[in-house]
Amino acid sequence: MSSPPLLSLAGVSKSFGTNKVLKDVSFAVHPGEVLSLIGENGAGKSTLMHIIAGTFAADSGEVLFDGASYRPSSPKAARARGVALALQETSVLPDLTAAENVFFGSEPRNRLGLIDQGALHRAAASLFDDLGFTLRPDQLGGALSAAERQMVEIAKAARLEPRLLILDEPTASLSAHEANLVLAVMRRLTERGGSVIFISHRLDEVLVAGDRAVVLKDGVLTLDAERGTFDRDSLVKAMVGRTLVDVFPRRPSGIAANEVRFSVDNGQAKGLKPISFAVRMGEIVGFAGLEGQGQRPLAYALAGVAPFKAGTVRLEGKPLDLSSPSAAIQASIATIPDDRKHEGLALDLPIKMNMSLFALSRHTRWGVLPLRAEREFAEAARDRFMIRSTGINQNVRQLSGGNQQKVVFARWLAETPKVLVLYEPTKGVDINAKTEIYRLVGELTEQGVSVVLISADMLELIGLCDRINVLYEGAISGSLDRAEFSEEEIMRLAAGPLEQGALHALG
Repeated sequence: MSSPPLLSLAGVSKSFGTNKVLKDVSFAVHPGEVLSLIGENGAGKSTLMHIIAGTFAADSGEVLFDGASYRPSSPKAARARGVALALQETSVLPDLTAAENVFFGSEPRNRLGLIDQGALHRAAASLFDDLGFTLRPDQLGGALSAAERQMVEIAKAARLEPRLLILDEPTASLSAHEANLVLAVMRRLTERGGSVIFISHRLDEVLVAGDRAVVLKDGVLTLDAERGTFDRDSLVKAMVGRTLVDVFPRRPSGIAANEVRFSVDNGQAKGLKPISFAVRMGEIVGFAGLEGQGQRPLAYALAGVAPFKAGTVRLEGKPLDLSSPSAAIQASIATIPDDRKHEGLALDLPIKMNMSLFALSRHTRWGVLPLRAEREFAEAARDRFMIRSTGINQNVRQLSGGNQQKVVFARWLAETPKVLVLYEPTKGVDINAKTEIYRLVGELTEQGVSVVLISADMLELIGLCDRINVLYEGAISGSLDRAEFSEEEIMRLAAGPLEQGALHALG
């Protein structure tokens, strides 16, 4: 870019004790630019953004903001210079409304010094409308979904009209539609002359939104490239030192000859039209589709959370009653949910307790789990799933997203299931953790486990699956074998018959 940089870093380094987290990092952010900052967990992204946002100070190096020395003493000082940070870990207060959360500490007040609720709600409604968010100002924070809480966090930062907005994984808990709203907010800000540092593990978003990509690996800058000079493979290689082909395990041939392990015949549930499919032993069958086409109802039905109301489910040829989660567990069907923090983990309990909440139920004696059995299982599972932690007594909240997800896997896979249902299994985790999860799934299929993978990650589906079913309005619009896989063909089926016809007519 020809304009002078808004923010520039030269030789920035930071250590915590003997751990050198950032090593001589240099790059610039220009006015009107979206800079995508990516890297696996532990690469130094979090430390870097906290230095820019005033939480930490760099040990060495120079930072300039608008051409002047920039060493903010606090986040408040950074905000005064025009830098705002929206974190992935939201700080939404449950007993305050969305409006009160967004304007906390700067609420409009009347002549008596009391909060003017009418003015507050009007200001919040105007802000939400400008951002494209479908939030109600009067919604209580405790009643908001994970996606809505993230929207509140973004709105808190965006209302300051910052010159530089730092977004830390803002789309990790959002649907595709909601994520597109965030990308649109970023673009509107840059059109007004602002700049954005966008941290994301979703490479498709990086390719769409980023004017520039900066990659960190082990605290070192490994790539600084403008749009058009990087692609998925170059980003992955810069992050993990290997190409995209090496991320996914090789799928064996001959799976089509295996016996059918699990099948659904005309299964129907709320949000799901009659649906039929089968999964063979050792096979990975994927479900793709645009957001809200039946993915969640299917996942909930297979887990027994919101059971099928009609149709027949069979396991190893025998009819199966999937009327509850306990029935699914008893049938040896394990489900990894999409929202690990609210549906998969007790964040304030240690790793060992999260793993043993029900995974070791068969080892209890008169309802009591022997501590030695719990410890031995947790240590073995920690090693098997390569969970990076200080020990099995570390609280799960303190782990990275990828390691939290591996704790969820460890809980469910204490014993090898017959069927494994994966619903967005790598949402919000870095490429290295994804690779480890993919390796684990591959190993399970080698043991004969049948896998149902429901994912919005097109690359994940194409890289892992043996067959892909595409959902449209709660029904399967088409099915593809591995030789037929392509993003274009999946999207053609995902668009549905009306849109396909329109596209054909236009072509």
